Order: sequence, then structure tokens, then C-alpha cells
Amino acid sequence: MDERAFHGPFVITGLSGAGKTVLSRSLEDIGYHCVDNIPLELVTELFENTPDIERLVVVLDVRTGGFAEGFPEIRRRLCERWPDLRVIFVEASPEVLLRRFSVARRPHPLRGFKLADAIAREAEDLAGLRDTADLVIDSSELNPHELRRRALGLGGLEDPRQLMTVDVESFSYLHGVPAIASLVFDVRFLPNPYFIDELRGLPGDSPEVESWMAQFPEVGEAMELLTGVVLKLLPRYAAELKSHITIAAGCTGGRHRSVYTARHLAEAIAKAGYQAALHHRDKDRWRYP
Repeated sequence: MDERAFHGPFVITGLSGAGKTVLSRSLEDIGYHCVDNIPLELVTELFENTPDIERLVVVLDVRTGGFAEGFPEIRRRLCERWPDLRVIFVEASPEVLLRRFSVARRPHPLRGFKLADAIAREAEDLAGLRDTADLVIDSSELNPHELRRRALGLGGLEDPRQLMTVDVESFSYLHGVPAIASLVFDVRFLPNPYFIDELRGLPGDSPEVESWMAQFPEVGEAMELLTGVVLKLLPRYAAELKSHITIAAGCTGGRHRSVYTARHLAEAIAKAGYQAALHHRDKDRWRYP
């Protein structure tokens, strides 16, 4: 099956420890409605009562009693009404599954067997479902990020920028650097409006301060440089499937230069196609006479 043509609704199934949870949670992050381990007798009712059926993901496996025997008939009936239904089967080699369960906190669902026997028994029980699946994903050689990337591609995420929100935050060094910032820019080298009496009480995003800052060539050069660095790095963060990144700009009081810089960075980031949110942490914490 061509993964680029994949559309929901779909069922994710497969071997325990192979990565079904990574797939479902990744799809949930981009707007799919994911239901995990629902009793078989409720599956049809779930489909019938889901308005946005194309965004439905159901995870089913051997945790549900009678799954291997009962699901083929349920699938047949569902496909009669929803012919676009697709089944993804996730697997991994026995050696990889043994290694994963050796460090996992949760036991294999087929209790009462030695781990190696449980893995083999599950693969045998689900062999028929694997053979009829629309897509089989072998996660043996995939790390969680790579498996997540596969899931997001299946879910229609064409551009990883769609997944990432960029918070741009101004701050005062007097109150400390934001703890979660991925990129921090110290802009205390810029001309300081604090020393201009009529600008001292105005924030860095006021028209008066904006106009004053714009008269200095070094300010424009700095904004161009900082913006270039940020726009060069953001695609790399997006490629790593980061869902959230914080960029912080700081000055002494957190009211003028940092606010000015953060606003310009946020505008450039949004113009480049990212979701940008602008925050001024300390803009109103510093009081001037």
C-alpha cells in the first residue's frame, strides 16, 4: 500500500511492544480521535457514533479477549459501511521485542507464558490479521522519533512546521533566564531607550520606541542577524518533530530592547509559516519614575 495515499478511519493493531502507542499518540497530536483497547462488541457502535469518522483511530490487540478470532468479521462489516477503513499492523522482530520488554515497566499481555513464548504465541495468533492488513510497519530498526515520523506522514502531516509552536518571550535578566528556553539572545548590546526621558516609561513595542530604535543601523543589522539564525535553525527543530520550542530575548529590565526584539522575531517566524506566540514576561514588572 502507498503510504502517501493513506486516509482514515483506521485500526492500529499488531504485536505488543512494537509501537502501537507511539503511532496512536502521534496521530492524536495532529487531531485524530484515538480510542485504545475498546471491547470488540463496542467497536461498531463507536464507528456509528463518531461524526468525524475520517479522523478516528481505534487501537485493538490481544488485550481484548477473542480479538484474533472476532475482529475479521467485525472488520468485514465495518468495511461494508466505511470502505475507506484501513488496518495498520505494527510488528518487530522477536529479538527486538525481547529487548524492549526487558526494560519496559508493563508486562506482556499474554501472561502465564515465558516472555519469549508469549511473543511467539502472539505473533502466531495474529498472523492472519497481519496477512490481510492494509499496511505492515516493522519497527525493528526504527527509533521512536522515526516511528512517529511515519505516523505523522500517514496522518497527512506534509510539513513538520504544522506540528511545532514557537513561543517567543522577552524577559529581564534581573528576574532570571526562562528555564525552558531553547534559544536565548542577550540584546543588552542594543541602544537603550531607558536613557531617553520621554521613552523611559514606554514599552519596547510602542510606536515611539519602535521609531527611535529604527534610526540606528546597528539595530537593523542585529535584527537581520538574529532573524537569520532563528530561521536557519527552526527547520532543524521541526525535522526533529519538536512540538514546542521557546526562543527568549533578554535585556536588563525586560521592558524595552527585549520586547522590541521579541516582537520582530515573532513577526518573522510567523511570516515564515510557523505558529508563533509572543509573550512579554517582565514587560510590566519594572516600574520607572
